Amino acid sequence: MDLMSEPVIAIIGPQISVVSHFVAHMGPTTFVPLVSFSPTDSTLSKYQYPYVVRLSRSDRAQMEAIARVVGFFGWTKVVALYSDDEFGTSGIYALSDALVGVGATIVNRIGLNPAAGRDGIGSALNQLAQMGSRILVVHMQPIMGRILFNEAHYLNMTLRGYVWIVTEALSSVLDKISYEDEFLKATQGLIGTRTFIPDSKKFQTFLHEWKKLTKNETAGMVDNHITSYGLYAYDAIWLIAHALDKCFSQNRSFPFHPSNVFPAEARGNPELTKLNASQNSFLLLQCILNTEFTGVTGRIKLDKRGDLEGSSIEIVNMVGRGLRTVGYWSNATGCTKHASHLASRGTSEITKNNAQDLDSVIWPGGTVKVPREWVNPNNGKPLLIGVPDKIDYSEFVDITIGADNTTRFQGFCIDVFQAALKYLPYSVPYTLVSYGNGSSPPNYDHLVERLANKEFDAVVGDVTITAERARIVDFTQPYIASGLVVVVPAHKEETNAAWAFMRPFTPAMWCTTFVFFLCTGVVVWLLERKKNPTFRGGPLKKQFVTTLWFIFSTLFFSQKEDVKSTLGRAVVVIWLFVVLIITSSYTASLTSILTLQQLMPTIQGFNELVASSVPIGYQAGSFVEDYLLQLHVRKERLVPLDGLANFADALHKGPKAGGIGALVEELPYVQEFLSSACEFIIAGDEFTKSGWGFAFPTGSQLAVDMSIALLTLAENGELQRLHDKWLGKSVCSQIGSAQLGLNAFWGLFLITGAASVICLILYYILMLIRYRRKARDGPSLSDGSSLISRLVRMVKSFVSFLHEPEEPSHHPRPQPREPFPPPPPPREPPISSRRLRAEQSPPDSTVYRDAPADTPAPTPPANHGQRWGGASPSTVRWPTFPPPRFHVSLVRLTTVNDGVAPALQL
Repeated sequence: MDLMSEPVIAIIGPQISVVSHFVAHMGPTTFVPLVSFSPTDSTLSKYQYPYVVRLSRSDRAQMEAIARVVGFFGWTKVVALYSDDEFGTSGIYALSDALVGVGATIVNRIGLNPAAGRDGIGSALNQLAQMGSRILVVHMQPIMGRILFNEAHYLNMTLRGYVWIVTEALSSVLDKISYEDEFLKATQGLIGTRTFIPDSKKFQTFLHEWKKLTKNETAGMVDNHITSYGLYAYDAIWLIAHALDKCFSQNRSFPFHPSNVFPAEARGNPELTKLNASQNSFLLLQCILNTEFTGVTGRIKLDKRGDLEGSSIEIVNMVGRGLRTVGYWSNATGCTKHASHLASRGTSEITKNNAQDLDSVIWPGGTVKVPREWVNPNNGKPLLIGVPDKIDYSEFVDITIGADNTTRFQGFCIDVFQAALKYLPYSVPYTLVSYGNGSSPPNYDHLVERLANKEFDAVVGDVTITAERARIVDFTQPYIASGLVVVVPAHKEETNAAWAFMRPFTPAMWCTTFVFFLCTGVVVWLLERKKNPTFRGGPLKKQFVTTLWFIFSTLFFSQKEDVKSTLGRAVVVIWLFVVLIITSSYTASLTSILTLQQLMPTIQGFNELVASSVPIGYQAGSFVEDYLLQLHVRKERLVPLDGLANFADALHKGPKAGGIGALVEELPYVQEFLSSACEFIIAGDEFTKSGWGFAFPTGSQLAVDMSIALLTLAENGELQRLHDKWLGKSVCSQIGSAQLGLNAFWGLFLITGAASVICLILYYILMLIRYRRKARDGPSLSDGSSLISRLVRMVKSFVSFLHEPEEPSHHPRPQPREPFPPPPPPREPPISSRRLRAEQSPPDSTVYRDAPADTPAPTPPANHGQRWGGASPSTVRWPTFPPPRFHVSLVRLTTVNDGVAPALQL
C-alpha cells in the first residue's frame, strides 16, 4: 500500500497469487501496469484485470502438460494433493478441466492446510493409502512439499507401485537439494513439469554472471541456483525497460494526480484515498503488450490475454541427486522426446509427423515398468479369494496338493481369471483358498453369502449368476454362457414306420407349403386366363382342375401347359426355384431318416418333464433345486446327486428301479457329461439363459474393471483359446430327429410370395389402363343415375372386361418372300387346223397334217387364186406333215390376228 501511494508507473511482482490479486484490483484505479513473473493462477488474466500481464506459465499450461502425461501412460484416475489456498485450488481446477480432454478424472481431492504440520499431512496420507488409486498429483509450495514427501516415505508410499507427479513449484528446486538425504530418497522416481528454457548464448552468459555474483552467498536449500521464476523476473525488468524506451521515444511523460477513490468507496480505509494515478500509464501498458524481444528465457511476446506466447513444458524424472529430462510438451506437438520438435513449425505438420512419445521413466522402486493406476483397497494385502472344490468337473476347477504340500489351482475358470488380471490397469495381489471338502459339491449359495459377509474378498469358479445372488454381491460380465437343460436316456427310433415320409417337415411346414402351392396356382390362373385359352376355356370347375394340375405338376417339373404372359412366366420361374430347394431338402432329410439310426429322448422337453411325475435329478449344492421348487415341482420328486458317476447310474436305473427319469443341469456340465456318456441325450432346448461370472463385494471397483477385462479377452480371441484348451473335447456323435421347419425356408416363401403379389398388382394396373382406354372409346356410363349405381356398373363392366379373352392383333404377319419365277420358255408360232402355211413340196409327199385320212380336201374360195399367189386351188399341193413325236400337254384356243379362224396352241 505504501508503494502504491508513491508515484509509481509500473510494478514487477508480487511473487504469490494472493497478493497479486489484491494489487491487480487496484489497477483500474491507479492505472499502474502489473508485470507478474511468478504467480500461476489461471484467473489472473488481462480479461479480468486489464492492467495485469504475466511472463510465467499459468496453471492452465502445466496442468495441460500433466494431463497429456497421464493420458500417454493410459491412466484414467488420479488423486490430487494440493495446498488449500488460492494457489493450490486454482491449479487443481485447471487440472480437472485438462484431464477431461484425455478421458481421465480426479477420483479424490485432498486439500491440505498450508499451516498443517507433519501430523496433519501424515493423517491425510494414511487415509489415502487405504484407497486404491496410485497416481498422485502434487501442487503445493516447496516447504509444504518437503513435509509431504517425508511423511509419504515414512508410510512406504514412495515405493514400487506409486506414481508421484509434481508441478513446477516443486520440480524447479528438486535437483538443487544437497543436504537432506531423506527427502532425496522420498522423491526418487517422481516426475514433474517445469518451464522449458532453451539453451542460448544470452542464457549461458547470464548464468555465468549470476554464479560470479552469488558464489560466496548461500540461500538455504537453493544455494546459488536461480529458478525459472528468477529468470522471468529478469526478463520482466527488460520488458518494462523496452516499453519505457518506446514511450520516451514518443516524448511521453507520466504526470500523476490523485485517484478517484472516494471515502465512501474506501470502506473506512483512508490509505486508499491517498493513492496516486498516472495519466499516461495506459500508453505504457500498450507499449508493454506490443514489445517483443529475446530474453534469457527465450522469445518474449505477449498474447491478447496478457500471457507469454507459447507453452513449452519440460518433463523431468528424479533419479539420484538430479533430474533427467524424459520429454517435452507444447500445444503444437503434445508429448515428444526431442526439443527440436518444439521449433516454430506448423501445428498440423508436427502433430501429423511425430507420434506422442517419451523416454523411459525410472519409477519409484527403481522399475521401468509403468505402474498401474489402482490396487486393491486392502493397503497392499492380498485378496482372499474363495474357490469351490468338488470331485468332478476338473476341466473347470481342479484343486490338487503337490508333493511340497502346496495347493495348486488350475482349470478353465482359474485361467480366465488370471488372464483377465493382466488387462487391469493396476496390480492385484491375491491368495486362492479352496471351499469344500473335495468329495462332494459345496453349497454355492453359502459360498456367496460368505463373500457378502466379507469372509472372502472375491469368489472365482463355476459360479452361476442368479438374481438372488446378484442382490448381495456384484458379478462380472459372464465369461461363459450357461443355461439349464434336461438330460434323459435315449432310445432308438424305428425308421420303417408307415408315415416316415411325413417326418422330414414339421406340420407347419407341410401346411405352409400346401397353402403356397394353392396361392401360386391362383396367381398363375389370374395372370393367364385372359390371354391363355388353356386356363380360360370351359366351366369354372374345369379351369380349377387345370390350374391345380399345372401347379402341382411343377413339383416334378412335368407341367405341359404353356405360360404365355410375361408376368405369369416370372411367377412360375421363381416358384420353380422354390420348389427345387424344397424338394432337394425333403429328399436329403428323408434319406437321412431312412438310412441313419435315430436316437430319440424318452421325454421330449422341459414342459413334459414338469407335467410328468418322474423323479428329477440335479447336482447337489446348485441353484437348480430352488429353481424347480419355484415352478411348483414337488420336493419329493427332486433327487440330489453328487457326481458324474451318480448321474449315469441314476439315469440307467430309471424311475422304476429307484433312479431318475431325467437330469436337470447346466449346459457346460452337460456338455462335459455327454462327451463320455453317449447313451443319453438332451431333450428340447435350454429353458433358462444365464452365465458364469466372478463375484466381488457390492460396490467393488474390481467387478467393473474385471468385466472390461473379460470383454477384452472375448474380443481378442484369448477367451475362446482358453475354452478350446480345457473344454475342447469331442462330443458323442448323435443324430437327432430335428425336422425341417419354417425357420429354414421362410426366406424362400417370402421371395415367392412377394413376387406373386407384385406381379398381380402390375397385372391389374395394366388391365385398368386398358379398360379405361376401352371405356373412353365406348358408350358413356354416366346416364344421370346415382354415383353408387354408376360404380356398380363400372365394376361389373371391369369384371366383364377381365373375363373377355384378349383380342388377337389386327396386324397381318409378313409373309415370306418367294423367289423370283424363272423366265417363261420362248413361245412357238401357233399351228391352226384351218389355216396352215403352204410350202412347196413334192406332190407325193404332201399331206394335210391335222385332218383325218378320209377327210376330203377343202374347196378353195373364190378368191383363192389371189390368196394363193394366183394359182388354182387344183394346182396347189397341200403339205403332208410327218407324224408328231411329242404329246400334247396343254391345248388352248386362240384367235388369229385377222379373226378368220381359231388357232390351236400347243
